[in-house]
Amino acid sequence: MESARHEPVAGTLLEDEDPESHVGEAVDFDLFDHEDQAEPEPAAEDPAGLRAAYHLAPTLRVLRDEVDRRWPKRDRTSDGWIGDAAHRGTRSDHNPDADNGSVNALDIDRDGIDPMLVVRRCIVHPSTQYVIFDRTIWSRTRNFAAARYTGSNPHDRHLHVSVSHDRALEASTRSWGIADAVVPKLGDRVLRRGSTGSDVRELQTLAGRLGGDLAVDGDFGPRTETWVRDFQKAQRLTVDGVVGAQTLAALRAATAPAPPSAGRRPGSRTVRRGSTGEDVAFVQRFVGERRCGPATGSFDAKTESGVRWYQGMRGITVDGVVGPLTWRQMGVRVTY
Repeated sequence: MESARHEPVAGTLLEDEDPESHVGEAVDFDLFDHEDQAEPEPAAEDPAGLRAAYHLAPTLRVLRDEVDRRWPKRDRTSDGWIGDAAHRGTRSDHNPDADNGSVNALDIDRDGIDPMLVVRRCIVHPSTQYVIFDRTIWSRTRNFAAARYTGSNPHDRHLHVSVSHDRALEASTRSWGIADAVVPKLGDRVLRRGSTGSDVRELQTLAGRLGGDLAVDGDFGPRTETWVRDFQKAQRLTVDGVVGAQTLAALRAATAPAPPSAGRRPGSRTVRRGSTGEDVAFVQRFVGERRCGPATGSFDAKTESGVRWYQGMRGITVDGVVGPLTWRQMGVRVTY
């Protein structure tokens, strides 16, 4: 039997008491472009799942297990299902049902997963009643059209899933289609404002290599669109903020690893943002991929950040430029 001693407790901010009273304006979400939208295959029912006096709804156990299988190293800090003292005096799906002890709400930490993939799969599952994530609610009563959520808890650290109190639906062991869901890769589709997913995260990662200061969150919002427009203008492309074939080709070319430059041995010159060559690749390998990213031989914004970190750690001038003093700190003989 699952109990509060062994499971995370839902947070103290009341997050689902009459959620329909906290619905704001409609929100435009691009949820399904090039996604595998096939309905998951039904699995055998498990009548024994309701025998425990106090338990997480079986259908939510299936959901949690699938999320864990797909992202085994995910953060679970904000996970929760059984309500704390603040929930117990309210109408909350985090409280056990009086008739069978079923808890019909689950919070899943957003870190280490693709939260919008989870949202997409939840809103096509027959057991789902509503989902709240990042100030947005998708509810069965509104045909799962995205709307702004105005409750006190923004749900920006986790996503909240509530399921139906119908006995058959809460006891269902039907797959949620998360463990093996197909996700798009950059180039599989045209990206524009409103697109979400792993391919948007790839785009934002490439932007970072070119100096873009974007959150890698998989959400093609106004900042990502502005960066794309600026990049298109710099590359003399059509400026429309849409990542199609031409823009993608330019991105690939701009972020391709630079071939080693002849005569550019480590310590033979000062390198800074914009430099390329084998000496830059040496710096990236020396500082490490965690701080500088892959050793591409191109001195980008991430490399500069890594160099600044290294200089600060060594107690020398922090300027993000690898000159004679920084080379010597790395144990390299300076020849210029």
